[in-house]
Amino acid sequence: MRIQPKYVQLVGDAVIPLLGLFLWDWSLYFILLFYFLDILVNELIVHLKSRRIVQFYEQKASTKRWILYGFLSAAVLTIAFLMIHFSMRFITPEINFSDELVAFWNYEEMGIKQGYVLLPLVLLVGVQQYRMTFLMVGKYRNLSLSNLWKDHIQALIFTLAFTGIVIGISYFFQLSEMIYVLGIVAVSTVYKLRFSE
Repeated sequence: MRIQPKYVQLVGDAVIPLLGLFLWDWSLYFILLFYFLDILVNELIVHLKSRRIVQFYEQKASTKRWILYGFLSAAVLTIAFLMIHFSMRFITPEINFSDELVAFWNYEEMGIKQGYVLLPLVLLVGVQQYRMTFLMVGKYRNLSLSNLWKDHIQALIFTLAFTGIVIGISYFFQLSEMIYVLGIVAVSTVYKLRFSE
């Protein structure tokens, strides 16, 4: 029986935050930074895919649409980023974001600062997945720029909606960070199972 790469990716996406929570003592904000790093790499990959689609069809109009979609995506991503930080103010009112960011980058495991390992690792995984599931199978030949960006922006809007729900919950209820992390991992996994290819 052959295991689909999609399921291996799903397990990998869930394991790192859970290891961070239970083994490495990561805070909720550390885990959100990991997810945001993953989202940023995904944003880069969508641009690589767009570039390949535009090259394949050789249409100048496609380049203009690509730029428009890129700006829209960046706007939604920025709003999501701000909302995530806004929700953290309810969950952990005393949080200092700059201190947490430096602590995340400099966190050491086995004497190695994770920022120097995690960023290249997430980037490498994203690029390898792009090569195997997009370039090697020639997916750019039958995928339109509009459909690519529609799916990507839909995922970002889903992130916005989920963040809005978390803001509402955190405003009225004080829950442990573990519940938020488990919720994020569960919702992310269900979304990817349902909507990713």
